[in-house]
Amino acid sequence: MNYIPPKPIQNWKIDEPDKELYQASIMDNQTVISAYGRHSHGSGCKIVSWQEFLGGEMNELVAKTMGVEILNEIIAKLRSIT
Repeated sequence: MNYIPPKPIQNWKIDEPDKELYQASIMDNQTVISAYGRHSHGSGCKIVSWQEFLGGEMNELVAKTMGVEILNEIIAKLRSIT
């Protein structure tokens, strides 16, 4: 049995020079990933299911790091595909 890695359905990215890198992705395995960091010593990620995200599990994190506009885009996209 071969492992098939999940593929992104849609990505959002904030990458400004000399600042933190932020990325959020809706994946085809029904998860949402929020990742940050430019260097391994200062990076991290959180992964939740689509339903957990729609339930507010990661809303504060995404709003704080990427902004309310991107949070609303992610919620709208999830609602359109669930």
